[in-house]
Amino acid sequence: MINFKKNVQIQLPYDRAKYIEYLEDDVESTCRWYGVSFQLPDVFEGKDIGLEVFLENYEDWFKNIIEQLDNGSSWIINHDTYDVKWFPNRQNNLKTLRALFRKNHIRNTFKGGVILMKDELLKYTKDIISYPYGVCNRKGYLYENLDISHKQLSFIIKISGHLTIDLLSLDKELLKRIVNENSSNQFIIRKYRGTEL
Repeated sequence: MINFKKNVQIQLPYDRAKYIEYLEDDVESTCRWYGVSFQLPDVFEGKDIGLEVFLENYEDWFKNIIEQLDNGSSWIINHDTYDVKWFPNRQNNLKTLRALFRKNHIRNTFKGGVILMKDELLKYTKDIISYPYGVCNRKGYLYENLDISHKQLSFIIKISGHLTIDLLSLDKELLKRIVNENSSNQFIIRKYRGTEL
């Protein structure tokens, strides 16, 4: 069952405000986030690899991570910094995700999080990981990043409009295991500042 929650903060297994503050302001914190960015070659240098190449490399990889982390509890998808309209336009893209909102009588202007189970997350993977780059359907115009978290783990999968996916966790050993099990020659792994795995 899929739920749409306006006040997603109370559903998250971490404090969103403190997490964003930690990432943006280089503050010392008792809640130590560790993170890595999985990138395709040239993305860090600013090359736009395009959505097709991104999906070819990340779709199955993302699904594998979800399978590894899932324990039967729900998943939460939300915009990372603050809640914004899910669909700022009526473009003819992200068709399965837009259809999901229509089916549940949710307006394009909905602000909040989507809570769903593993099978549903896997079903909508293509549109979910395409979302920040593709929702506006305008070259060079990126939308708010998406954070995907497991309801019982302080682990975040960050989908960036820059066509990268980052993994963050308060649990260094869990992050290390997931990184090691999902590394390949196709990705360059860039560690967040202060992250040693």
